Amino acid sequence: MTNKIKDILKTHKYLLLSFFLPVLLLEGIAIAEKIQPFGSESFLIVDALHQYLPFFADYQEKLKSMDSMFYSFHAGLGYNFLGLWAYYLASPLNLVIALVSKSMLTMILSHLYVLKIALCCFTAAFYFRKRRGKDEISIVAFGMAYGLCSYMVGYSWNIMWMEVMMMLPLILYGIDKLIKEHDGRLYCFALFISLWCNFYMSYMTCLFLILWYLLYSHKNVKEFFTNGFRFAGYSLLSGVMAAVVLLPAYLGIMQTSSAKLQFPKELWYGTFGNLFSRHFLGTTPLTMAVDDSKINLYCGILTLLMAGFYLAVREIRLIDKIRRLLLLVFLFFSFNMPVLGYVWHGFHDQYGIPNRFAFLYIFALLAMAYEGYCVLVRGKRKVSLWIYFAVILCGILIGITMKTSTVKLEMKTVYATVAAIAVYMICFALYQKKIFRKKIFTTLICFLFIVETAAMAVMGFQKNGTVDTDSYFQDTKAITEVKKEYQKNVEIRMELISGRMLDESIWHTLNGMTLFGSTAQGNVVDMMDQLGFYTGVNEYLYEGATPFTNNLMSMKYQIYRPYDTKYTEFSLKESVGNVTVYKNPYRTALAYTMDDLVQTWDYEDYNPFYVQNDLATSAFDVDELFHMVKTAKPQLNDCKITSDNGDGEYVFENTSARPDNMVFTIRSTKTRQLYIHFDGSQVENTVIEKNGEQVLTGRLDSQIIYLGNVQKGDEIRIKMQLKQDNEMSGVVRLTAAELDEEVMEELAQRMQENAWKLTSAKGNHLSGTIHAQEDQMLFFSIPYDKGWTVKIDGKKVKTKALGKAFLTVKVPEGKHKVSLTYVSSGFKEGAILSVAGFVIIILIMLFSQRKKKAAVKEI
Repeated sequence: MTNKIKDILKTHKYLLLSFFLPVLLLEGIAIAEKIQPFGSESFLIVDALHQYLPFFADYQEKLKSMDSMFYSFHAGLGYNFLGLWAYYLASPLNLVIALVSKSMLTMILSHLYVLKIALCCFTAAFYFRKRRGKDEISIVAFGMAYGLCSYMVGYSWNIMWMEVMMMLPLILYGIDKLIKEHDGRLYCFALFISLWCNFYMSYMTCLFLILWYLLYSHKNVKEFFTNGFRFAGYSLLSGVMAAVVLLPAYLGIMQTSSAKLQFPKELWYGTFGNLFSRHFLGTTPLTMAVDDSKINLYCGILTLLMAGFYLAVREIRLIDKIRRLLLLVFLFFSFNMPVLGYVWHGFHDQYGIPNRFAFLYIFALLAMAYEGYCVLVRGKRKVSLWIYFAVILCGILIGITMKTSTVKLEMKTVYATVAAIAVYMICFALYQKKIFRKKIFTTLICFLFIVETAAMAVMGFQKNGTVDTDSYFQDTKAITEVKKEYQKNVEIRMELISGRMLDESIWHTLNGMTLFGSTAQGNVVDMMDQLGFYTGVNEYLYEGATPFTNNLMSMKYQIYRPYDTKYTEFSLKESVGNVTVYKNPYRTALAYTMDDLVQTWDYEDYNPFYVQNDLATSAFDVDELFHMVKTAKPQLNDCKITSDNGDGEYVFENTSARPDNMVFTIRSTKTRQLYIHFDGSQVENTVIEKNGEQVLTGRLDSQIIYLGNVQKGDEIRIKMQLKQDNEMSGVVRLTAAELDEEVMEELAQRMQENAWKLTSAKGNHLSGTIHAQEDQMLFFSIPYDKGWTVKIDGKKVKTKALGKAFLTVKVPEGKHKVSLTYVSSGFKEGAILSVAGFVIIILIMLFSQRKKKAAVKEI
């Protein structure tokens, strides 16, 4: 056994080094950056903190409790968990979270980054070893150039993508085996794993594979077509094998806001120089950017030299050079052409993470560069003279970059790049002068290449920054105690009045309303906006609630922390540690019967108070719930109003950004519960003062704001600072309203009389009873989804969407048992296809094995 291990270490030492060296480097960075357990910091930056970590927490709870994987009530009033799992959590490596406590989750995910990046280095090194045919130091250098490129470092917080980058080299080697040996098994399994782990990024890989195959060096036309059928067949088979994940994921993503097709109109983003400068040594990795022309391209300066060398040497056929160059040029154009970028991103906008498919270009460039390197080490010393062509080419490209770049170019990156080229050239010169033997020369340039990429990775992670877990999760213990005490079933919902993370309520696995994620249903986002909650393209937050919407959504408790200054209509319950619990004064339920007139509800008015009034009246037959309060025109500073519709909507132009560009004043003529709502995309910051004292500040637009029980004579001032940008104009629409407390009491009473009584809640199954006074509509504060099956007294009934967003069914007069069961759309069909796919691949493998045995017998 010991001898076998020694043989493996000797035969595969560089391949193993390509994994363990990045692990040591990244763990060293973790120690330096005080990443847990070496401190309190975490690599979980940007959306890894605000989205992915909370989703992992929900997943962890499901794994430990063996709860249904189909549905979760821990976000968005309920969501298709399987669809979200397929988008964010499907990697088998993520199962490690079931082995640790929640307090260790941030630490485990930070080091899972390390593991996944190291595996990317390893699989790339494996590919290069197969191309080289030898286990040597060059596979370590080029493998690390892939795994530690600026794309990987800058976008590493997108932990759910890493398996796709990890599988790409194996997929491409699988294509080699498919074409050269007619064996598609590795290709099929590698692509299956990629599709399973993240279908979205794998879509980009699939587009790339089509280009890779079309530009592959085929022996003849017949081989092109026969191998083409194999390529298509195994590609389809890998998709069929992953169908149990792909179908639910696809059907889920088609319900999001981003599923709407809207091709960009611009022809170009920027210039060649803007893009190519991102290859330079010393460029800061990009973690996110609103500008879709931004990109991460750095993958080593030796890569550029060897790619130029590849184009120069005579040992490589011209047609092969043209094929590789065509692929790279097309990808490069795709970075700068909005329409092509839109297609590459699955007909979606890029939403702050531009050019996500750049890893494909980087690997294609590295593969080309490594072919050049192989020619260098196989050839005679004089072959190395072609490096001067590469240097001249790099010099020309650097010159063009400096000439055409329209963004500020950091000269230190130019100097660093030129210096790196000079260092490599010294090595080449010493080799050409016969001062270095070939082995010393190749070892030296690979060593320098490793040092270069490692240094850039260290710099990149330092620039990325970290998050202090102590500051974000200090209340976790207290909130967990609150949850255990008060969250008895799915009908009892509770929310943080404000979160340190956007999805913090999901982190605590509260039955909440907040959801920020790519799988958020577009119709629900739109409805929450109409009701007065804060929304974004793929988010709706618990910001903008009123007594009516709290009852409607069964919001029973609110959790406050010392820094929270928002007013609440709830009553104080108790304090636990550093948090305070407030309770809804009204009884709530998950579902209510409503008058059939609710089907005529006008939910498309821009005024959320009108929307709520119309819903309350049509559903529960009460008088006007909110009465509009007239507001005076705002005071202006460096701003002028160009249009006024007389109903609180103002078109403006501003000349600067001041804290008091627009100031609205409301003087209360009586004691009342006062609310405001305003829309203003050009509002940078808002300050709300009550009798001269600041009560709220920050991003307050596009949500209903409760101003408390305002006394007669109180003065409310809403001060808006406008943006100073290219537009310097926009629209502000402000509405104020008072709650009719008598109508609210009557409304709450009627809602309670019409409440559905929950009797059982297990995983993806709910049941309860309802007593309808007449034939009515039964409304559930659950997002409408075709995956729900509703039965009344054991008989399946048709479900409908109220306002395109909420689940409803018609219920006849009398007392009834109503049960609901959820199974993600596409799961059953996908499971059948996956089983069929695995049966087919097993039969193929058995047939192949039998064929090999028959061939051996013949010999």
